[in-house]
Amino acid sequence: MAKPILTKLKNGMRVVTRNMENFDSVVLGYWIEAGGVRETEEVCGISHFLEHMAFKGTTTRDAKQIAEEIESVGGYLNAYTSKETTAYHAKILKDDVPLAMDILSDILQNPTFPEEELLRERGVIIQEIYQTQDTPDDIIFDHFQRVAFPNQSLGWPILGPIKIVSRVAATDLHSYRSKYYNADNMVLAAVGNVDHNQMVDLLSRHSAGFSNNRTSSHNCRYDYIGGAYADIRNLEQTHVIIGFNGLSSLSEDYYTLAILSSILGGGMSSRLFQEVREKRGLAYSIYSFSSSYRNNGVFGIYAATSAEKLAELAHIVAHELIKIRKDVSEKELQRTKAQFKSSLLMAEEGNTSSCEQIVNQTLIFGSPLEREEVLRKIMSVTIDCVQKIADSILSSPTSVVTVGKNDGACVLEALKSCGMAGAEG
Repeated sequence: MAKPILTKLKNGMRVVTRNMENFDSVVLGYWIEAGGVRETEEVCGISHFLEHMAFKGTTTRDAKQIAEEIESVGGYLNAYTSKETTAYHAKILKDDVPLAMDILSDILQNPTFPEEELLRERGVIIQEIYQTQDTPDDIIFDHFQRVAFPNQSLGWPILGPIKIVSRVAATDLHSYRSKYYNADNMVLAAVGNVDHNQMVDLLSRHSAGFSNNRTSSHNCRYDYIGGAYADIRNLEQTHVIIGFNGLSSLSEDYYTLAILSSILGGGMSSRLFQEVREKRGLAYSIYSFSSSYRNNGVFGIYAATSAEKLAELAHIVAHELIKIRKDVSEKELQRTKAQFKSSLLMAEEGNTSSCEQIVNQTLIFGSPLEREEVLRKIMSVTIDCVQKIADSILSSPTSVVTVGKNDGACVLEALKSCGMAGAEG
């Protein structure tokens, strides 16, 4: 498989591609370093609102024309907003790359934000917020971020609160876009049956409308605080997250924490899955996760069980958290490394996952990583490394969040009984 190629244009925009000549399709898009962390409290949710409005009309196309043009060739457009980025991407056949480039460049450079579309999309976003609030295993992660990083943009919800979404105006969208949608703050990525020089040429012809203003750097370090929060609801299950301070995407221990998370709760053979679900039948879903950002991160365990079983589940989780600080087997380590290796190689076989991979590496490290370098980092992790990072991470203050009938007090008690740094609600 061809290695990724990176070119930086004079205006500061980066172009990264990977050729898969046996594919008939291409995934391509623009990634902008402007997500939730760039927002102020007064416009919380505007990154996501802007993402929605980009498809609602330009100076040359209305919303229906945008949809019809890409679908007339069998392609599709999509977008998403995360804590640190906003992405606009398409998947099309290789011969339709110029069309996709034209449409994507148009919606990013020439949006009109028509008032009738803004009003309609505001309603759509408010319904999306309601849907998230009504979904326990969604809203609990918003609660968790807020508890982990209170009064900080990293802790605010991507969708924003309804009171702010209800008053976002076209002028706000134009102002935010002009501040962050600059050439030096973007990466164009394409993976599939695509020629790198073609993409550079296409971008050179489509980039005139992107601002050459220099984007201010965003190196704010967020302070993990932790705490406890209970969202009391009349549900059959109580959903719980037990969280800790995590690591930056740039940390040398990034892969060590990922391996720790996988051993603890990353799959059917993981400790938590075996102890909680397979041996005791306490939960259908239980897993650990590690979310890393440029300057911080979080590590946690999610599970859902009946209110009367939460205390038992919490004690098992607390026991496993203590145990993994001192007991990791070579068999577990080697099995997890094999899983990571196969996941890395399999991701490269799909142009969607491969595109996400190379663009995220470009945003974080400045360029795509060599496969051999990633594998070397994974294979160099030792049992001692895993135990040291476990001891460090699990010694940080806890964040305990519940959604359901149980207020989570039993979770705090279980953690404190095992000597963990608890937090009062």
